[in-house]
Amino acid sequence: MKLLTSFALFCAASALAAQTISPWNGTWKLDRAKSHLTGQTFTISKGADGMWTQSFGTLSFHYAVDGKPYPLFDADHTVSVTQVDAHTQKFVTQLKGKTTDVSTDTISADGGVMTETAVHTRPNGTTYKTTETDKRVGGGDGFVGTWASEEVGSTSNNPTIITYSGDAISFVTPANKYSLTAKLDGTPAIPMSPQMTEGITISYKKASENHLDWTTMLNGKVVAQGYDELAANGTSYASTSWWIGQESEKTIYVYVKQ
Repeated sequence: MKLLTSFALFCAASALAAQTISPWNGTWKLDRAKSHLTGQTFTISKGADGMWTQSFGTLSFHYAVDGKPYPLFDADHTVSVTQVDAHTQKFVTQLKGKTTDVSTDTISADGGVMTETAVHTRPNGTTYKTTETDKRVGGGDGFVGTWASEEVGSTSNNPTIITYSGDAISFVTPANKYSLTAKLDGTPAIPMSPQMTEGITISYKKASENHLDWTTMLNGKVVAQGYDELAANGTSYASTSWWIGQESEKTIYVYVKQ
């Protein structure tokens, strides 16, 4: 199970009213063909006490492969892992006891490739699927080792509504009931969603009208950074991000205005 990210709700009416103020304003959808979503690495390790750890930059979580729930970044989210067979593990993520994600990780016969298939449940009850293929790039046996993503797929492409005023920006993804409103002076803001991890904040800082730097923190610790850059014609923007400690492994999400 890789680290999952969620998006959701705010105020669509204000975005439409401000449509003429800035090219940032409007409804945006991910263009997967133009995006670069692979290349990030993560590490799976197993301690002498039987506890496993998955690490992404400076961020990590811990679990045992015994079917019991273990905290996943906060007290309300848990992950339970079971061994299906010698090459397969199943991960079940829950929020306050309600399942939000079910994923299966399978190692190839030669141990060089790991494939993940997952089903995610949105706050409104609808589901979508994701797939990921990872290549072993560091030593280890079975699931243990360092892996790099090679292929990422999803059946979800929910539109996000952006409202930009010059000194603040808001993001809304209605399907996920996600909203974030942040000042553009670096002040941390709390993203809102029924499935949001407790302790996450995101801050934005305006470098120019077309370039916004951002930082994600968990319980006051910086875990990821990036920037959003609007194209000159205002019809697309690229969101570039990286885990702290893995600055060379950037992903680029390209969004187009609808």
